[in-house]
Order: sequence, then C-alpha cells, then structure tokens
Amino acid sequence: MPPEKSPPQVLFLPLGMPEPGVSLQRWLYEALRSAILAGRLPAGSKLPSTRALAEYYQLARGTAQAAYQQLLSEGYVVAQTGSGTRVCQVLPDATLDAGYVRRRVEGQVEVPRTPPTTPWIERLDAIDPVFARRQVMPGLRPFFPHRGDTQAFPVDLWRKLHIQQLRASRLSILLDSDPGGLPALRAAIAGYLAIARGVQVPAERILVLNSVQQGLDLCLRLLAPGDSRVWMEDPGYPGARQLIDVSGVQRVDVPVDAFGIQVEEGVRLAPDARLAYVTPSRQAPLGGELSPARRLALLQWAAQHGSYIFEDDYDSEYRFIAKPIPALRSMPAAEQSVILAGTFSKLLFPTIRLAYLVLPEHLLESFTRAAALMSRHANSLAQAVLADFIHEGHFDRHVRRMRKIYASRAEAFAESARRHWQGLIEVPEIRAGLDISCNLQVESEQDAFARLQAAGIDVLPLARYCVKPRPPGLVLGFAPYDERAIEDAAKAVAVALR
Repeated sequence: MPPEKSPPQVLFLPLGMPEPGVSLQRWLYEALRSAILAGRLPAGSKLPSTRALAEYYQLARGTAQAAYQQLLSEGYVVAQTGSGTRVCQVLPDATLDAGYVRRRVEGQVEVPRTPPTTPWIERLDAIDPVFARRQVMPGLRPFFPHRGDTQAFPVDLWRKLHIQQLRASRLSILLDSDPGGLPALRAAIAGYLAIARGVQVPAERILVLNSVQQGLDLCLRLLAPGDSRVWMEDPGYPGARQLIDVSGVQRVDVPVDAFGIQVEEGVRLAPDARLAYVTPSRQAPLGGELSPARRLALLQWAAQHGSYIFEDDYDSEYRFIAKPIPALRSMPAAEQSVILAGTFSKLLFPTIRLAYLVLPEHLLESFTRAAALMSRHANSLAQAVLADFIHEGHFDRHVRRMRKIYASRAEAFAESARRHWQGLIEVPEIRAGLDISCNLQVESEQDAFARLQAAGIDVLPLARYCVKPRPPGLVLGFAPYDERAIEDAAKAVAVALR
C-alpha cells in the first residue's frame, strides 16, 4: 500500500476581521478554534509558528502565543519539539457539529435556506439523471456503450508532442488564445473534414469548443427562442434530449426507423420548428444511416422554413462495411442551414474535451462571441498538441488502426452472440460504431437489466433512449474489450438471462 499522506502545513488561513469590542487574543483564539471544528484545519495539520502568524496578521507575538496556549490547554492542538504545533487527532468537541462555529451577530435572525427554485432548475430536476451518472461510472466492464479503447491510444507520442509545445520558445501557448480556436487546429480540422467527411469549408468557419453538448447549447440559446419547437430523434441520444428539455424550448419527438429520422413525420408534427437535432451518418442508438431521399427532404424543409439542422457526426469515422458516408453538410444545399458538430473525445480519449462546429458564415460572429462569453476558449495547449497530431499524420494513422481493431472486435462480438445468445438477444449486422442496439427476446428490459447488473455486466436499456415505447432492447458496446473479454462476458450474459 502507498504510504499515507500527512496533512500539509497551513501557510495561509483567512480568519476574517475582528469584531468591535473583542480583544485580538480572543478573536484569534475563536477564529482558530472555529476553523478546527469546521474542518478547515484538519486533524494533524501543522499550524504556522507564532512568529509567522503574528507577522502575517500584524499582531504582537505574545497575542499569538496566548491564543495558541489556550488552544493547547483545551485540547485542540498539541505541541511537540521538532514537530511544531498540530491539530489534535481527537478533538474535545467531537460531538459538536460544524453548526456550532457559524458566525453569530447579536440580534441577527438567520433566514432558513431552501434549494432555489427557478424555471431552469425545475427543468433540470425533471430530467432523468441516471444516464449522465452512468457515463462517469468508474471501471470498464463489458458491455457498456459509447466508449472507445483508450488503452490503444499512443500515449508516449502524445506526451512527446506536449513536451515540444512546452519548450521555452513556445510558452506563449499558455496565454489566452483566439476564442474561435487556434488557427493551426482549425486548419487541421478543415483539412481532415475535406478528406474524411467530404466537407469543403474554410478554416475560419470552424469554431473549436469543449464538447458537442456545448455546441448544441449554443444553438438552442442563439437560434431557438423560448417558445420555439425543436425536432429530436426518437429514439435518440439522451444527452441531447436532456439539454433540449433544460433549455425550455418545446421538444418534438420525431420517430426514427432503419432509414433515419422520418422527415415527413417531423414536418407533420412541427413544420415551423427552428432546429432539428439529427445523427444522419450513424443514428444514435439504432445505427442506421439517413437515406438519400430523406437527406434531400430534410434540407428542403430547412430551406423553406428558415430552420437549422444540427448534424451530430456521431461515430461516423468507424465504419466497417464500406467507406464512411459523407456528412450531410457536404451536400451543396446544406451550406446555409446545416451546423456540423464533431468531437475528438470518441476518436482519441474522453478527457481531451475538444470538439468543433462548422458554421454557416452568417452565424460565425454571433457564435464566436457567445462562446467567448461563456467559456473564453478551449484549452490552448491541448489544441496545439492536437493540431500537431493531425498535421504530422498521427491522427489518420490512429483512426485507421482503431477502425481495424474495432471491426475485429465487432466480428468477435457477433460471433460470441451467435454461440451463446440464441433465443435471448438478437444482434443485427454491425456496420459501424462503438456499440450496437440489440433486440431483447426474453423478459422485460428492466428485468434483464437488473439480472445483468447483478452478474457484473454493464449495458443500457433501449428504453433509456426512447420517449415512445418500442420493442424491448439493449444497447451494448464492444469497442474497448478484447476478444477474450467479449467471449467471457457473452457467457456471463447467457447465464444471467437464462
């Protein structure tokens, strides 16, 4: 076991101002005692010397010595030769809670506090928090979806690029940067989109952000007034649905089938919607592609009504059956109405927290100003490293390598399912992505989910993605798990469900 860390020495502790009529010795004693009882000075922490404390607060040293002596006599601190003055491990007021040490002013009536209530908080309380909580679940147990294999990322190469950016001649990267993103990274993204996604766009039209969620939030704030209607895929990505709900707009759930969002149904339900959230290259979570006819219909709807399309380019790079499908934004009619959003969190690793929007020219200024107001800019150092990673060809090599690895694991997953899940779970053809939506053939979703959780298997019920009821299903991930882990987990699934 690693050695237990000792509490640090306290070098600076704000103690507030003395109250009128209270002696300095009494004030210092009560302030230190309150800090100890409230936990601001934890057990074992070393206090400053009386000389240092007196100099810092401009007191006589005798005043500090007297306050320490009183704390010592009452059992709050202990003084040892060579070790200084430290907070006792067991306090005489151990039975008292921190409420005792709250600052009291004579004659003041404390108003009881309750959690604030605002429309935004009310909407936040109304959404299902389970999905967001499970996204940050520790560990990596099969078959949790929406995860890539971070173990395969070239960490040593990334570290080398970091070191290069931190040379003395490049330390300006540590200062504030362009709120739209580093020019080098925007140029790198533009080059990548032209090759991989068929999108020809000037680098200046790209806005670098922390996440796709931030990009969708900007769209809701700037393009959809409070009484607007917004299309949302059903089933669809829960994070997008929750953000739409919290924004206060009216969400319109548009059904999805094997050919993507049913545009004609969206037009019937809300022809005047200001924004449509779609995943055309690989629908989340069902995995289908938006058909050519529906792509055209979606663009025609946006052009006729002056609406916008938020294209979440979800898992588009990891396609196993054929070449990646070009982005919706690549179509000539899409330039004025489609906002393309992409992230490097799935392609590289989640904590990189870098994403981008490709914006129509008339939206660029307002979006950049809003992003600067909300978050100033994305991490400049990470942007610089990523720009080098792309320009030097490492990004392309990494994606091509991971595509092969994920394709092999998808095949192993499908084969294990055929061997062990007959009559339990039906796995469709895996064409792309990091996960797959499967049909459940036994029990209910919740029963199956509970059984698998008890067996140490992590999945997500399809109902978590849906508003309207659908046949029972599970969303399972395969990308982070090697063939042995997939086979062992597939057996455990079969045992749990049988």
